[in-house]
Amino acid sequence: MKKLTLMVLLSLPIFASEYSNVNSVEYVPVTHSVPIYSTVTRMIPHEVCQDQQVAVQQQSGGNNVAAGIIGGVIGGVLGHQIGGGSGKVAAAIGGAALGTMAGQNAASDTQTTYQTVRRCFTQYESQKETIITGYTNYAKYRGKDIAKTSDQPLKEIKIINSFSF
Repeated sequence: MKKLTLMVLLSLPIFASEYSNVNSVEYVPVTHSVPIYSTVTRMIPHEVCQDQQVAVQQQSGGNNVAAGIIGGVIGGVLGHQIGGGSGKVAAAIGGAALGTMAGQNAASDTQTTYQTVRRCFTQYESQKETIITGYTNYAKYRGKDIAKTSDQPLKEIKIINSFSF
């Protein structure tokens, strides 16, 4: 029984090695590399400026207080001329009020002028460009053509062989 146990124990490494994996690494020289091209669209910014005429409202430089007083006096005199009896006082007061308003409006007259203003904005122009996005590297391994894609041309391609037995 001891001999049988000993034989079984000694044969275990043989059976274990039969079911193991073996890896080997080889480097195959690249025969040629071909660039991979892609077309991209770039947006190029540039500034565009235009001169435009813009309406500007300006107040005239008149004195509203003085114009109101003068308008009120003239309106009061004219109103006094129109009315008769006790209506003269009411007409004078109404004329003075209307004259004051007319004098103030005349003094605050606005004028429209035009001013040149430069307006600028960013405009984008699309520009198509062809760029290299990678390389396809070709080699021969055991009579077969193989290819590997990379971001730079390669000098050799790494091959890993795995054997199980």
